[in-house]
Amino acid sequence: MHNRTDCVCLWYCFGMTQEMVTTSLKLPADIYQAIKEEAADDHRSINAAIIVALTEHVRSRQRARRVADVGAQIVERHGELLRRLAQ
Repeated sequence: MHNRTDCVCLWYCFGMTQEMVTTSLKLPADIYQAIKEEAADDHRSINAAIIVALTEHVRSRQRARRVADVGAQIVERHGELLRRLAQ
């Protein structure tokens, strides 16, 4: 799993060669201010801070889906044993 610094390094090193899409984003003022402060604390642009946050969010959701899938496979394969052990 990558930490925040790894995400920025990966984006900076490899993101420039990937296809980039430009989009506009409407953010609540308080969220924008929090991202702006975090970006300044981490010595990065607001754009980079948003990319890091979204990358972490997407990876977290992907990991949660993988864990759920593995759990479902375990229940499917060993459901009866798990039910007996739970008694």
